[in-house]
Amino acid sequence: MGKDKGNITDLEAEVIYNGLCCYCGTCGAFCKEYITYENEIPVTKKKCYEIHGACYDFCPRTFFAPFEVERAVFGEVRTDNLLGYYKGDILTARATDDAIIKKAQDGGVVSALLVYLLEQGEIDAAVVSKTSEDWVAEPFVATNRADVLAAAGSKYTQCPSVSGVGDALEQGYKNVALVGLPCHIQGMRKVQLSTGFDVGADRVKLLIGLLCSETFDMPMLMTKLEELGTSIKEVAKFNIKKGSFIVYTKAGKEIKTPIKNMRGCVREACDYCYDFAAEFADISVGSIGSELGWSTVITRTDAAKDLVERAQKAGVIETKKLSEEQVNAVRKLASYKKQGNLKRIYDKCEPVRILNMQVEPEKLEQFLGGE
Repeated sequence: MGKDKGNITDLEAEVIYNGLCCYCGTCGAFCKEYITYENEIPVTKKKCYEIHGACYDFCPRTFFAPFEVERAVFGEVRTDNLLGYYKGDILTARATDDAIIKKAQDGGVVSALLVYLLEQGEIDAAVVSKTSEDWVAEPFVATNRADVLAAAGSKYTQCPSVSGVGDALEQGYKNVALVGLPCHIQGMRKVQLSTGFDVGADRVKLLIGLLCSETFDMPMLMTKLEELGTSIKEVAKFNIKKGSFIVYTKAGKEIKTPIKNMRGCVREACDYCYDFAAEFADISVGSIGSELGWSTVITRTDAAKDLVERAQKAGVIETKKLSEEQVNAVRKLASYKKQGNLKRIYDKCEPVRILNMQVEPEKLEQFLGGE
């Protein structure tokens, strides 16, 4: 994959200075000599004058051909415009390990699967995000159960997770899993499918995507928390349930506000994202559609379907088929994101050639969930 060609200067002009950078970490993951990150955007440490650069080639916001990626990864294209391509039933699941459940955001499925894979020797590293005491999300290479548990839980802020894949490959790991948001998954797929650059991405064996409506800009989130009577240093956990954004503090306090009140904290780049269900992952996991304490699980590849079945048989997770009503709840939120951002994407069409998507204009609305 790779039709358009550009370099680091083009990346700055088309993506970074155009409000499209999703801070996924893909551009600098394999080019750390030239790119670092400051204030949640890529910064060039020195200029690179390559006509065709890996940073531009790998970035999910320079160009992305969704149907081409689906054919390459899944062997065929979607029949479900809202949730993307998947295999078998959509499930609801939860971990059976009490320690995992205690640390998890919802059902603990992602943590349970990673621990299972590590202990079975099927992967030797998992790239996840981990927060500092100030709730700054950073890429983390987990290699054992304790590492996975230390990074469990949703962050609701952005992390340059793909740069953690670069770290894992540099450290010599041979079988790597990546847990990421839809933008991370898109970036990693571009790395894997690139015909111009080989950085060893064949060592990334599994992509676990997290369902995502948006992430919050850290400075704006900090201001909002102060308005709510707390601070980022006091946060133990965030959650979104039944239309409310919930803050759980380290002191045991629970603070709620309508999710619509958080709109001003959303990262600008999220306004142009059409992917709620991590449509290009091997397996997608999130809370929407499932009851409290369970996770919705969408398997998209044979390997992911087999993994879930083996984990269930091993007693690592328990699963149930998600009802059609519950699946429709997932579709509803996916549609809300696609249709909600459609006008913003159209507004960007002129300067960025249908934003970053290489798809015929007449098919754009179909892909974004239209009739």
